Amino acid sequence: METFTLNNGILKAVFLSYGAILHELWIKNKNGSTINIIKGLQKPEDYLNDSWSRGAIIGRYAGRLENPIIIEEKSISIENNQGVLLHSGQSGWNTKEWEVIHDKKPNSIRFKYRCNEGNSGFPGNIEAEINYRLKDNRICLDYFATTDAPTHINLTNHAYFNLNKESTINNHELKIFSDEILELKKNQIPTGKKISVKNSKYDYNDRRVIGKNRLDDYFVIYPLKGEVGNLYQADSGIEMKIFTDQPGLVVFTPLHFDGICFETQKFSNTPNISSFPSTLVRPGKKYIQRTQFEFNLKT
Repeated sequence: METFTLNNGILKAVFLSYGAILHELWIKNKNGSTINIIKGLQKPEDYLNDSWSRGAIIGRYAGRLENPIIIEEKSISIENNQGVLLHSGQSGWNTKEWEVIHDKKPNSIRFKYRCNEGNSGFPGNIEAEINYRLKDNRICLDYFATTDAPTHINLTNHAYFNLNKESTINNHELKIFSDEILELKKNQIPTGKKISVKNSKYDYNDRRVIGKNRLDDYFVIYPLKGEVGNLYQADSGIEMKIFTDQPGLVVFTPLHFDGICFETQKFSNTPNISSFPSTLVRPGKKYIQRTQFEFNLKT
């Protein structure tokens, strides 16, 4: 496991080759103190036993899938626990060592991983890359993948944020540009239906305090309008904005530690729901996903 640092004078980011993990992200708060806003683990080796995928790249399929899945009208049996595969299970890229590609571009680093056919039960050998870039007050995540057989790909990053190290997530203010969430079964698998967030605990179109509201939900954010959400903490003065080209945003606030995760991705269980935006990638086509997190100070 290797450690790498990017620093553009506004943001300083620390990465690990294990899981292509975003380990730390440092920024000044309104008092002039530099703080780490990633809710990760203290030591790099601690991630070897982390069950929460903190900071890691999730692949080859982020979210939950119901076994079996459909690929070009064929039923494919995949790894599962009680019928559900979460974040690609034992073969997930969050627990793999990634190759580091040293770019000549300043404040940029690329990680590469080859996922063999049959991992988690999926067809296709996949060549994947994640490019992390610091651009002014933004950290940019560019994902690329190719396959040699038709297969489903859905990638995301699983970093947890807390904009004030002295604070719980409860007093953060959240805004999500979404009118619908995905209806979920008891096992957290989408049914294929969408539910209006109006007059519900899921309506964050007007920014409000998170409080004791805990989320593990899929917010529908297409048609894409640039910024899809933001997070603000008054004591630090830090505002975080989320930008993505993906149609869905999973917002996760775990009970076990004070962080919030923004998983920009396509919908879970898409291989089994034809009305969802397709995640099928064929040979000769490249999977591309772009997400950016922007940070500003508000006084």
